[in-house]
Parts: sequence; structure tokens; C-alpha cells
Amino acid sequence: MNFKEFKEKSKKRLLAYWYRTMRNSIPMDNNTVLFFTFQGKYTCNPKYICRRLHEAAPEIRCVWVVMSEDERAEFPDFTSTVLFGSSEYYRAVYGAKVLVDNGFNFVKQPVEKKKGQYYVETMHGSLGIKRIDASSNSNKKRNKIGVRCGEISDYIISNSDFENDVYRSSFWEKTPILMYGHARNDILINGRDDVPDGDLNEKVRSFYGLPHDAKLALYAPTFAREASKEFEEFDAGLLRDCLTERFGGKWYILKRLHPRDARNRKVSADSDFILDGNLYTDIQELMVAIDFAVTDYSSWIFDYVVTKKPGMIYAPDLEEYQNSTGFYYPITSVPFPLATDNSSVREIIRDFDEEKYVDDVDKFLEGKGCVDDGRASERAAKMIIDLTKDRLPEIK
Repeated sequence: MNFKEFKEKSKKRLLAYWYRTMRNSIPMDNNTVLFFTFQGKYTCNPKYICRRLHEAAPEIRCVWVVMSEDERAEFPDFTSTVLFGSSEYYRAVYGAKVLVDNGFNFVKQPVEKKKGQYYVETMHGSLGIKRIDASSNSNKKRNKIGVRCGEISDYIISNSDFENDVYRSSFWEKTPILMYGHARNDILINGRDDVPDGDLNEKVRSFYGLPHDAKLALYAPTFAREASKEFEEFDAGLLRDCLTERFGGKWYILKRLHPRDARNRKVSADSDFILDGNLYTDIQELMVAIDFAVTDYSSWIFDYVVTKKPGMIYAPDLEEYQNSTGFYYPITSVPFPLATDNSSVREIIRDFDEEKYVDDVDKFLEGKGCVDDGRASERAAKMIIDLTKDRLPEIK
């Protein structure tokens, strides 16, 4: 063993000792719930569960993990925050009764649950087409963390029969599944946010300084990946022209990068009609406010589908992506029209049949066994309240 290997091994032993010491010395508070999103922000399923939880049981302390000091200011007054990797973070991990996650977040470091502690996984997809199992991803570290997440999850929340199958075929083979629907989709079904933000159409337009009658389209692709050849970049100007011609009104395009990409680069807003969609934290609120949606393979559009508002897929690298990552079902079976180049975008929008589209959406949701009904956050909040009292949820 060389010195570098000895140093690394010694470091791991010291960290393991420190983790055990923290775990054994910090008392668990039955009224504390710790939330963690892979975005490091107040968003996704945990946000909507947290808000409903606070509304139903304000005595429960809601703590959130942040990835930087700057993000603390984004959280509401009824929450507190801890910085990931800090000593306060580990005190929160070992002191919380319930850990709520939307990805492989708490298992990025080798923390271990305490006796009587619960780990609730919400994930951050719905009816998404992208495969997430280990066989579709060559990243061994990511897959190892996924396996670990499955091992320590006490419950995982699903919104469909399809998603149940995804969980069982990936990392949660034996984890009890709660068919509650996804909390973040409640506002998409209800068409509004009843606590506490009011009219989201006005809120989003006001945020970007737009008139109340402005039309909005959201273009948000999945994370950038290395391709073997060049593919045609999406033409936002063409999209705007086509939408104006087909639907009328003054259109603006919100371009939003995947959180993984947004950490390293910004949206190039070189036109007055292109707006930085990453400036707005919660994509669910954007989905309520927009009038048209475009992505390649990102799972957000499979949340958006429950709104039954129009959208499409732009996937110029379809063949390559399908061969490298793969899909759970044929992309041609989704209700969204598919364009593989910019020239077909105009034709799709010009001929967009809204009546047929809504009918296709209904068939798609029924075929996937979707149970989203606008009350998922209520069910999840009640479940967490029960867990703080060691009352276990019913598994159907």
C-alpha cells in the first residue's frame, strides 16, 4: 500500500468513526422532518408536502438542506435550513424523525438511519420515458448510490401503475409503495396554488415583467450529454413565429436548462422574447402559467400532461439517445407530437389538433394507471404526521 492509498483509507476510517459518533450522540426529535431535493432548493414534491404538513401540523419542525449559503434566503419563514456536509447537516440528519428525499440525496454520504427513523422517497419524475435503472446508466457511482437509496427507503411515493413498475425494476424492488399521487402535481390538476401564492398566471408574468395577457412557451430539455455528432439546435425564434401564427397573441419563450447544466452555464437571452426560465425556482408553477410546452426527453412534461395544455417533443438526436439510454415505452406512443428537426416544428404547430390531443392525453393517463387527483400533498402530509407518531401507513 502506497502513502496515497494509506491516507485515503485512514480518512475513510476517521469519517466512519465520526459518523458513528454523531449518530449515537445526537437525540432524535419526533417532531422534526428533514427535507432534501437534488436541486438544493425549495421545490419539487418535498416543497408541496412540506407546505401541506405545516398547514396541518404547525408544531412539526420543517428543516431543509441547502447546497450553498445563498440559498437559505429562498425558504419560507416557517422552515429552517442546514448546509449540506456541515456539522449542522449531520446533526439534522441524525436528529430528524423523518427524512424526505426526491432523489439519491441523503445517501451521497454514508449516513445510516437510526432505530425509529423513517426515510421517505418521493423521486422527481412521474410518467417519464427515460430509463433510470442501472442497466441504462454506465455511472457506477450513481448506480451504487441508487442501490443504497433503495435499501434504506422505508416508503416510496408513486402516481401510477407505470411508476410502480419503474421502481420495482430499478432500485426499490422491495420498498413499500404508497400510491398517493405526486404532491407537486396538485397545482397542475387544480389549476391554481391554494396555499399561499394565489394566481400563478399573474405571479409568473409579474416576475418577468410581462403584461397579464402575454403568451408563454417553456422550452426545457433534459441534461446535456456528449453526442457522437452534431444535431440541429432548437430554434426558439421559429417556435415563437409558429405559435403566433397558430394561436395569436404576443409570445415569449422561457428557456430553462436542466439543474445539472444550470450550475455551470446560463441561458443566452440574446433576444427580447427569450427569457431565462432558470431564474424562476419552481418549474411546477411555470407549468401552471405557460400556454405551450417543449422538451426532448425531460420528465417534467409528463407532469405537465395532466394540465391537458398543448405541448410537443423536439428530439433531433432521437436515434442516438434511444440507443444509448433507452425508453420505457415507444416515444411515438406519447400524446405529444414529435419533431426531429426544426422544419417539422412549423407543420406540427400549424396542424395542432387540440381536441385529438386532449383525447390522446386521456388515453395515455388511463393506460399508465395515473392516480393524480389534486390531493396527493394531503395524503403525504398525513402519512408523515403519522410516522412522527410511529403510526405506519396502510399499503394497498
